[in-house]
Amino acid sequence: MNLTDIPFSFYGSYMSINFQDKSGLFLNSLRGKSRSHMNVMKIIPLKNNQPVEYEHEADFSKISLQFDGGEISICFDGHSRIIVKGNGKNLGLRLDTQPVYNFEYNYLLGKQGEEYCIVNSYKNLTKFLIYSPVGTVSLNQDIQYDATGSEAKANNSSIIEISPNDKDEFLCVIEDIPTNAALPVKKQFNFEQIHAESKQNLVNYYSQIPAVKEKYRDALLLAAYTNWSTIVKPEGFLKRYTMYCSNNHFLGAWSWDHCFNALGLAGVDNDLAWDQMAVLFDYQDELGQIPGSVSDSTIRWNFAKPPVHGYFFAKMMEKMPFTEEQLKLTYQYIEKQINFHLVYKDSNQDGICEYHHGNDSGQDNSTIFRDPVVVNSPDLTAFIIKGMDVLALIAEKLNNPEQQRYWTEKADQLTERFCEYFLVDGLPVARKMLNDEIIPSNGVLPLVSLVLGKRLPSIVRKKMIEVLTSERYLTKWGIATEAIDSPEYEADAYWRGPIWAPTTVLFVEALKDCGEEELARDIAERFCEMAHQNGFPENYEATTGRALRDKSFTWTASTFIHFVSQMNKN
Repeated sequence: MNLTDIPFSFYGSYMSINFQDKSGLFLNSLRGKSRSHMNVMKIIPLKNNQPVEYEHEADFSKISLQFDGGEISICFDGHSRIIVKGNGKNLGLRLDTQPVYNFEYNYLLGKQGEEYCIVNSYKNLTKFLIYSPVGTVSLNQDIQYDATGSEAKANNSSIIEISPNDKDEFLCVIEDIPTNAALPVKKQFNFEQIHAESKQNLVNYYSQIPAVKEKYRDALLLAAYTNWSTIVKPEGFLKRYTMYCSNNHFLGAWSWDHCFNALGLAGVDNDLAWDQMAVLFDYQDELGQIPGSVSDSTIRWNFAKPPVHGYFFAKMMEKMPFTEEQLKLTYQYIEKQINFHLVYKDSNQDGICEYHHGNDSGQDNSTIFRDPVVVNSPDLTAFIIKGMDVLALIAEKLNNPEQQRYWTEKADQLTERFCEYFLVDGLPVARKMLNDEIIPSNGVLPLVSLVLGKRLPSIVRKKMIEVLTSERYLTKWGIATEAIDSPEYEADAYWRGPIWAPTTVLFVEALKDCGEEELARDIAERFCEMAHQNGFPENYEATTGRALRDKSFTWTASTFIHFVSQMNKN
C-alpha cells in the first residue's frame, strides 16, 4: 500500500495518515472544515532525542516505521483512536503540531506523572487528545503572540514528545475529540489484539463482496479498502455513515459521485447502499434541489450536478430489493427533483432544461462549456426522461396506475421533444440556450444521452454507438471524454480527454439497455484491466491508462467493484 497516494484510515474515522514526499508522515483531519489545511501534526520517530531516518511500509491495517535499533507500529483502535507502539533503545516519538496562527497552542494537563495533552488545532478547526499508557508525555512550545491579538500567521512551534519506560517501550494514544474536551481512558491497550480487530473489520467488509476472477482479487482488496477507509461516521450534517469521494482532497459526498458509490454497494451492503443515495436527499430543499455536496460540517449549494439519481435508483433496483418505504421515498425524491428542473432549470420555458454552469453537468470543463453560456445539453434531458421512467416504474410497483400513466406520457412527450430539438444528422448536439445555436465540440457529453436506450430511434442508437466505439473515442482502456484527435484534447485536462469511472458506468449501462451486452462487457473489461494495473485514481490518461490526479478515489473503486461483480455472474 502506497501511503503517498492512499491515505491510511479506518471505517467511520475522521482521521487519516499519509506520507507526504519530502515532508514525512502526517496525521490528517478528514472533517470538511479542515479541507483547506488537513495536516494536524507530523509524526517523527526519535532516537537519542533526535529525529532519525526511517523506512516505512503499510498494509491495510498497520503502518510500520523501521530504523536502526528500533521500530514504531501504528494502527487504528476503532474509528476515533490511533495507537502508536514503539520498541527500541533510546527511541521516542515527536508529534509536531506545526501551529499556523500566532495564538494557536496546545495544553499539557493532568496530575504529575499522568500528564496528557489536548491538541487545539485551530488551523483545521479540530481537537485531539494525546496520552501515553506506557511511557510519558511532555510538551515543548515556543509561542509568540502579536500585540494586537490578531489571526496573523506566526513562526511558532508546539511539539509533543513521547518517551519510553525503563523497558524501552512506549504506547501513545491519539484520540479524535469531536467537540471540546476529553479525558484519557484508563485501561490496558494490547496493540496486537487491537491490530487483529482492526484487520478483521476490513476483512468482514471485504467478505461481503461477491467472489471475482482470481486475476482481480488483489485489486478488489485495494478497491474495498479505498471505500471502507473513506466512510465516515454520522456527525454534524451527516445523518448516516457516508462514503467520501476521497480522503485526499475531496472531503464530502458530491451529488452525483454518491450515486456510483451506491451502485457499487448495491447487492453488497444494501443498507449502506441506500444510505449513500439518501445522504444528499436528507437536505433536499422545498424547491426540490439537493445540495452539490455535503460533509459533516459543510453544505454547498452553488452547483446542482446532473439529475442522474432516478436512473441510478432504477439500476440499484436491478441489484437489490427495495422496501415499500424506500420505494415511496425514492418516488418523493425524484418527483421533487424533476419538478425542480422543469421549473427552475428551464428559464425560457421551451421544454428543454439547461445547465447554467459546466459544474452542474458533472463534466465541469468539457469543451461544451468552453464559453460561459447557459447550455441545453442532451444528456440533461435524457436524465430527466429516465427519472420520469423510474417514477412510472415505482408507481406500478405501488399499484398506482394513474401516476404510472401520467409519468409514462410525460416521458414519451419529452422524448419526442428531445429528438426534435437535439438530433442533427442522427446525432445529439448541445445548443446555446439563448439562441439555440449548435455548440461545436468533440466532447463526449452529448453522447451520454445514450442512457435513453431503446427510447432512441434505432438508427440514432446505431450511429451514436458507432461514434463512441470509433478510434476517436474508444482506446485500449475505454472511452475518452474528448476525441483523441480533437485539437482540444489533452492527456491530463480533466474532462477534455481522460477516461473517468462515471462516464464509463453510464456508457456500459446504456449499452446494456440498448441490447449491446457484448460491447458493454468489452468496455467494462477494458476499465477493469486499467484499474487492475493502475489503481483507483480520480481519472486516467485515455491513451496510456496512467493514473491521474487524486490517486485514491471512491467512485473509481466502486465502479470496479460493480463491474467485476457483474462479470462473475455472466
